[in-house]
Amino acid sequence: MLIVYFGRDRTRQRTAYKNLVARLEAKSLLAQMNPHFIYNTLNGIQSVMMLKGEKEANKYIGIFGRILRQTLEMSSTDHMTIAEELDYLRGYVKLQNMRFNNPVKLIEMVPSIADQKKHTIPPMLIQPIIENSFTHGLSPLNRQGYIHLSISLGESRMFITVEDNGVGRKEAQKKKRLKQSSSNRKSQATKILMERIDLFNYFQKIVSAFFLEDVITDNKIAGTKATLILPKKEKKKKRNEKAEDSTR
Repeated sequence: MLIVYFGRDRTRQRTAYKNLVARLEAKSLLAQMNPHFIYNTLNGIQSVMMLKGEKEANKYIGIFGRILRQTLEMSSTDHMTIAEELDYLRGYVKLQNMRFNNPVKLIEMVPSIADQKKHTIPPMLIQPIIENSFTHGLSPLNRQGYIHLSISLGESRMFITVEDNGVGRKEAQKKKRLKQSSSNRKSQATKILMERIDLFNYFQKIVSAFFLEDVITDNKIAGTKATLILPKKEKKKKRNEKAEDSTR
């Protein structure tokens, strides 16, 4: 009995240790996303200053300040409501559009306000996808660009798609390789996102997934579509909210 007891105790200790390491890795990956985002945004400010002057750059810095505050707040939480995520993404798109003469249109198909406030999502998952749409798909365009964001709630899963009408993955990869060969700088956003998905799957019974595909129209590549599948989770109620519910 003692052998069985201590054997089980060691197993529990090993499991607890692995869980701790995985959670620390998840926080580390989220922390990596912040400097990546800040670096790219500072490059954007530099571009606006050069192309549009100090007045527009000051507007950009003002919006950046609000987005930066939200980004740093995300570092201390595992989940945020869909409503908070959408507010953040709208600000980010506005920030990016200041670099474009022809602003990219954000088209949304999202749950009701009540569901947005009720359900949560891990932070900094959609932003890097939209960032890639701007950087690799839409920036080379000489026509109106759009990003179509769709969030739908299933019985146990949340389905998120981000579709753009950019140059597509093959052309984007070609331009990306040329840019990297000249600057020796690699984008880490998608890599970090995939590693975070792997860690989510370590903890969760419902599998998360992320994949990319080309949008095909008339047998031609007409953009890129990214899909995220996540477990559907509800915001945890605070103690006073629980007490109010029990008195109703």
